[in-house]
Amino acid sequence: MKRTISVLVATVALGATLTGTSPASASTSAIDCAAGGYTRVLNSYVPTNVERPAIDGRSYNIGGPLAYTYEICLDIPDTSTFTIEVRIWNNGSQSSFVDDRPGDKIFRYSLAPNSFWQVYGTLTGPGSTYLYYTWHEKQTPA
Repeated sequence: MKRTISVLVATVALGATLTGTSPASASTSAIDCAAGGYTRVLNSYVPTNVERPAIDGRSYNIGGPLAYTYEICLDIPDTSTFTIEVRIWNNGSQSSFVDDRPGDKIFRYSLAPNSFWQVYGTLTGPGSTYLYYTWHEKQTPA
């Protein structure tokens, strides 16, 4: 029985290779996150069709005395849309940045000194599944 299962798994893997099936991360997108000089990379997954906090891997973000701009390159499955919302609080005022373009994308948001922010996201896809994404990030003084 064990040998039959091994042969079956090998046959399925070979069949997928011969038919040109590729994993979801093998994107045909024109966006290449690996070429952007990003200093932080997070590989993670989320349930589909549900808003989730901390998709950047941090529950809360607290800025220091300098202003910064964050550039994010997001690598997601080709047929999905990852709606990103960055909620920013600074000196008693609240603002937000939203990007709901489909597919892989690059976006930027800027923060004033001493800001507090959280990053939320909703990844669309088939119901009751988890999809993987890669978050590439770099921070530069504004």
